[in-house]
Amino acid sequence: MIYTITLNPAIDKTIIIDKYKRNQVNRIKNSRKDVGGKGINVSKVLNELRVESICTGILGDENANFFLDYLNKLNIQSNFHIISGENRTNIKIVEEKYNTITDINDKGFEVEKDEIEGFFNHLLSLVKEGDIVILSGSLPKGIEDTIYKRIIENLKQKSIKVILDADGPSLLKGVEAIPYAIKPNLHELKAIVDVDESNIYSLLEGGKHLVDKGIEKVLISLGDKGAIYITKENAYISKGIKVPVKSTVGAGDAMVAGMVYGIENNLEDEQIFKLAIACGTVKVMTEGTKIPSVNKIKSISKDIIIEYLR
Repeated sequence: MIYTITLNPAIDKTIIIDKYKRNQVNRIKNSRKDVGGKGINVSKVLNELRVESICTGILGDENANFFLDYLNKLNIQSNFHIISGENRTNIKIVEEKYNTITDINDKGFEVEKDEIEGFFNHLLSLVKEGDIVILSGSLPKGIEDTIYKRIIENLKQKSIKVILDADGPSLLKGVEAIPYAIKPNLHELKAIVDVDESNIYSLLEGGKHLVDKGIEKVLISLGDKGAIYITKENAYISKGIKVPVKSTVGAGDAMVAGMVYGIENNLEDEQIFKLAIACGTVKVMTEGTKIPSVNKIKSISKDIIIEYLR
């Protein structure tokens, strides 16, 4: 089974206006609410790819039903550890005149020490040998930066493949535990290893260094400049393709979903890389927090050109 872990889930409220007018009344043209958080976003794309996953993590009880009902309507399984508190609401302001998106992200609930232990025991009771677990996203107040490292260390003892997609100290600590795969962007990669972002071969060597340490798959997203994929056997680069950009929200999560699909289905490295790029590309072509279409993903993947680097 595939599990996605979201420790700081959110309700994403997207507000569409013509243009923002400071100190004036702004009229909303349209709006929508979605359930978000990076792990949940991965599950939504996996669901579109017809891959079963279970969303877990920590969920505040005050508005938990909105999350559970939303996922249930999508036929996505969930098994969260419920604590007291309210899950955050993030605001995304879309200005149609300027084709821009402004994110206003809330902090979320605070987690007590006993609640962290409760979640940890909950997680260990769910997973079993051979599962895939995706750790991604920010941490709420009260959870130490070492949580991902602790989870990885414990799950590896159960022969579980862990994919890490985080940033800041939680990423740095998590990498120390040598997860099965990681998906850093350029900024995150530079925090892990010393690389020259203007030199593609420096980025390649940085990724190889992480593989040499034991991380089996390193997927580096470079935004509109493409991506790099490094494994024990292969290394590839893609410059990506030019598409109309409607939103970059969740593009990295979509890439993770593509990589997970490939790992779960034992695809070759080249196929995994193409699918990951296709998922991310279609997500940026998709408005706001909407889920990218599997048909568009299949279509775009035919146009992805990758170069073998070794």
